[in-house]
Amino acid sequence: MIDTGVDDVTRRWTLRLVAGLAAGAVVLSGCSERQEANDTLPEADASVSASEPELPPLGPPDLPMPAEARTQDAAGAEAFVRYYIDLINRTSTVMDAAPLREFSDACADCNRIASLVEEDAAAGRQYNDGRIVIKAVGAPLMREAAAEMAVRAEVAALTVKDATGAPLPDLSSPAYADLNGGVAIKWNAIKQTWIMTVLTLE
Repeated sequence: MIDTGVDDVTRRWTLRLVAGLAAGAVVLSGCSERQEANDTLPEADASVSASEPELPPLGPPDLPMPAEARTQDAAGAEAFVRYYIDLINRTSTVMDAAPLREFSDACADCNRIASLVEEDAAAGRQYNDGRIVIKAVGAPLMREAAAEMAVRAEVAALTVKDATGAPLPDLSSPAYADLNGGVAIKWNAIKQTWIMTVLTLE
């Protein structure tokens, strides 16, 4: 869970669809032979250049990882962090923590968030709002196969409800503004994606 100094504030998230699958470029080329005036010119011989192999999709079908989050550069690192926050927000409507675990490795707060979602889902609880909004991201500090960046965010008020739809005030949390923190991610060359290793907001 994200450490804001209050455990309950880590129970937050709503669906925020991110699109952005890249399409391969198609190049047409052709040639035509010179013919006598009374002959019909042959059609141009069109050929399609081989495009880069498409990456296998990652993430849940309703919130696939965008292509821009799968590049090993500063832009890709920031896009991945924003995508991971979207996965957290998704649990406001889809109580599914699997993607949070899939795209993290030894990330304590990521695992805490996932565990809370799984625990609440098993109990039939539901979330209402609690969306995390990233207000600013610092320029990523790029290393060989890793990156770190500072983030500033705000969190909307969260209402947790039981299986009957009744609010659970003890599990709900107020809104939080101007939370500061940071993230650390590493590159997974096999999956061609970043993986979250540290996520903190307080």
